[in-house]
Amino acid sequence: MELPRTQYNQEFREQSVKYFKESGLTQVEAVKRLSLPERTLKNWVYAGKRGELAAVGEHKKSAH
Repeated sequence: MELPRTQYNQEFREQSVKYFKESGLTQVEAVKRLSLPERTLKNWVYAGKRGELAAVGEHKKSAH
């Protein structure tokens, strides 16, 4: 059984990346404090470096 996906708003994504960068914490420590999956923060940080953080989470599943 698949768990429901949590949707995070743009402000939360930006604040989480900012918190991680400014805190000096490792990603593992930061995700524990933010209650996020580790991969999620990693994706947001990478997207932020590419200037694509606003587009994260906006993809839609295509109908088959």
